[in-house]
Amino acid sequence: MKDNSTEIWFKWFYKNWEKFSPGKLIENGLFPSQIAERFVNENQENLIELANKFDNKNEDALEEFMKLSESELHVTKYFLKLVQLRKIK
Repeated sequence: MKDNSTEIWFKWFYKNWEKFSPGKLIENGLFPSQIAERFVNENQENLIELANKFDNKNEDALEEFMKLSESELHVTKYFLKLVQLRKIK
């Protein structure tokens, strides 16, 4: 696929993720893994179609983004612990 396949993926993902309303699902008591599973199930055909268009360069970019996202999650978890510790003092 062309160099912009990563960009196409993110535009597609965030557009569909927003429509999916994950915040409402969290409010209804679903766990993050359940929300992700529902999203994948509802969008499986599109996900497969997009995945088949990726080349190695775009795959590397997606892996890099995933590592950065995971790092952000760890920072957010740390910050949440600090906020929770503040309540104990």
